[in-house]
Amino acid sequence: MNERARLFENCRVKTMDTEVPEAGALLVNAGKVEAVGRMHDVRMHPLAKKAEKTDLGDRRVIPGIIDSHLHFAAWSEGKKAVDLSGCRSIAEVVEKLTERASTLPPDAWVRGMHFDHSRFIENRLPDRSDLDAVKNPVLLTRLCYHAHCANSRALELAGISGDADLPEGIQRDGTGDPTGVVLESGADLLFDAFRKGSPDGSDTLKGLSDCMREMASYGVTSINTTSAKHLGIDESFGPYQELRRRGELLQRVTIHFNDLLPYGIASFFGDDRIRFGGLKLFADGGFCARTGAMSFDYKGMPGHRGELNYEPGIFSRIVLEAQIQGVQVAVHTVGDRAMDMVLDAFEAAMTAHPRPWLRHRIIHCYIVRPDQAKRMASLKVIGDIQPVFLADEIDIAESGVPEDILPISYAWRSLRETGVLLAGSSDCPAALPNPWLGVDAAVNRVRAHERTPVGGWFPKQKFSLDETIELFTRNSAIALGMGDMAGTIEAGKFADFVVLEDDPWSLPAEDLSKTRVKATFRGGECIYGKI
Repeated sequence: MNERARLFENCRVKTMDTEVPEAGALLVNAGKVEAVGRMHDVRMHPLAKKAEKTDLGDRRVIPGIIDSHLHFAAWSEGKKAVDLSGCRSIAEVVEKLTERASTLPPDAWVRGMHFDHSRFIENRLPDRSDLDAVKNPVLLTRLCYHAHCANSRALELAGISGDADLPEGIQRDGTGDPTGVVLESGADLLFDAFRKGSPDGSDTLKGLSDCMREMASYGVTSINTTSAKHLGIDESFGPYQELRRRGELLQRVTIHFNDLLPYGIASFFGDDRIRFGGLKLFADGGFCARTGAMSFDYKGMPGHRGELNYEPGIFSRIVLEAQIQGVQVAVHTVGDRAMDMVLDAFEAAMTAHPRPWLRHRIIHCYIVRPDQAKRMASLKVIGDIQPVFLADEIDIAESGVPEDILPISYAWRSLRETGVLLAGSSDCPAALPNPWLGVDAAVNRVRAHERTPVGGWFPKQKFSLDETIELFTRNSAIALGMGDMAGTIEAGKFADFVVLEDDPWSLPAEDLSKTRVKATFRGGECIYGKI
């Protein structure tokens, strides 16, 4: 950390602090903002005279971006996989996998990620009959992370066979044999086998370090990474502690696990660099896999409404236990039927054991009825949204959601106007980690590639640019229990801020995703770029 005071001047600061929303200079000392305001006023501060002075050339400055929900270790692990995002057919997938297998020993696993089967000409998930063309064990993960595909070799190594007692998520054909498609539960069996056959050693730390550098290049200064053990996604404190010892921990890290920690440890235990966030649960499944729990039938699937992952009474007991321990609960919730279960559990726990300082979170909020939005607001439950998903899922929504439900799908402005505090995130690796893609999606609400429909999909749900930046800064800090230390540029808070090369307030709205970062500062230390 730079111990000498540093004065950043000749800049246009968007503080996200409602009392002082704009500023022309900021003074940083000992890792924190000492003063922010008009350039003349900040220069009069007692520390300013001897401070190192940096002219930012009239550049825009915003608070450090906080990704309030992602799976960091899974993203790092997936960097070594075959990128299938550009594939438009199963044949193309198999071709890419075969090419990678040709460079590997016959027992090495071939990992593929980021495909979207809704863009395949076959419009279906690959199964083992497709993937058996590759002789190595194969494990694929759809970009949403709620659907996985494996070939016969991988199924055998994972102990998945027709005569085994298997989780419901492992799909079977008419004869009872596994098809190689896994939706939700059962993915952990495949991942256990994959990791046993894919020792990573020191590559893990290098991968995490590389991902942190990439995040810093987008302006990200804090992350909330979470486990999802049933999907093969796990997290632990150890790697981040080691990165810190090596001086490579660039972002502030908050971690949510799928179990309560022992010894009565409550949320936000740790320091400003590595903290325990809380408990991450999954109320239902994914929208793309049609496993999110709805109160209505999915379009074209009579009688199918997705599935809850818990019996409501059991779910309520888990939430109550967390509430008593002082642990924030963040719940993956896609469908409105799942939302009812989650809100019932939150309300019961908060009534039985009030903790006014503890705010629970609902991740995704894809389909929220107006009555549910009012309950979220009254309970002060935070909604964690990923605007970038909208840009990829308009077609999936229109093909799966009845017409009368579409107006309350991804209807996040309605949530905001009801009084729900919304935080912004990427859910990487289910989507790309670049937050500026999410900014573009929130402001424009169009398909990522086709940029349609003109004017936006349900345009009344668009956010302004100021509201969108608030999602990824001030609001995300509050969601992570960091509202008193980060999220805005104001005196007393950590000097986490971003100097932008492009001013998004001056760019055409359609170019927001192209916003470039000049430099990123965490605690007054430059972690990306150079000024």
